[in-house]
Amino acid sequence: MKKSGLRQIMKKLVILFSFILLSINGFTQTTEDSTTISNTELNNVFSAIDTLVQQDSVKNVLINDLTHQLSLYKTLSQQDSILLTTKTKQISILNETIDLYDERLKKVDKWYNKPWVGIIEGMALTTLSSWIIKNVAD
Repeated sequence: MKKSGLRQIMKKLVILFSFILLSINGFTQTTEDSTTISNTELNNVFSAIDTLVQQDSVKNVLINDLTHQLSLYKTLSQQDSILLTTKTKQISILNETIDLYDERLKKVDKWYNKPWVGIIEGMALTTLSSWIIKNVAD
């Protein structure tokens, strides 16, 4: 409706202006330097106006599409900023976790808390106590 309605309005305006010009010409004297517009030239003007209207509507659609694309890029940029902030926080939390595990390992993972040390210690105490019992009893 926009395209055909606008086209009809433009044609009506051109016809109205043509009638006004012709009526003014009818009441005034015709001079030698006055010109008349043929139907072919008038159709060419209407054709040019239709082409301009069509180009305008296409450019309006393009402007709307580009505006929408720009808003999508802005949203994407905001999401990227949020993602970067979240990843930075995640990295700092993971570094703190690594530090806490290192501190825990320093406290728990001593050489004398390992199972093989306990086995050797048990064997040594058993051997020592049996030697003491054997030597004290003699």
